[in-house]
Amino acid sequence: MTTAPRLSPLECTCFRVRSAARRVTQIYSRHLAPVGLKISQFSLLGHVAAQGPVSIGRLSELLSTDRTTLTRNLRPLLADGLVERANSGDRRRHELVATPAGRALFKRALPLWAEAEHEVRETLGGKLTGELHEALDRSMEKLAAL
Repeated sequence: MTTAPRLSPLECTCFRVRSAARRVTQIYSRHLAPVGLKISQFSLLGHVAAQGPVSIGRLSELLSTDRTTLTRNLRPLLADGLVERANSGDRRRHELVATPAGRALFKRALPLWAEAEHEVRETLGGKLTGELHEALDRSMEKLAAL
């Protein structure tokens, strides 16, 4: 009978992933600050703009997030008039669309996001960036089953 290895909270996978995510988020937030967007808002706005009318359920799937978190993150975009709810033809379901102001802000934010992306990729280097993307993609596939 084999015994499971002793685990330490210092080796926690979740802690490591979240720590890396927080650091990367700080970099993107610094670059996006001039337009007043957080990286989570930039991503949401970009997905809504790209998808056209999109339901919250579909957006939740695209972003791999739960509806509660998504709704909370959408509030400032809705309040600022960057995203609006549109009728889908089904009274029980609303779709989201980017407003002209939202599209314009996304267009202004895109080069700032690109600067952040370049900074992260340059710091990590091409090889590590590619390996990280592959590891994250494979991890998401495996974890999706849980």
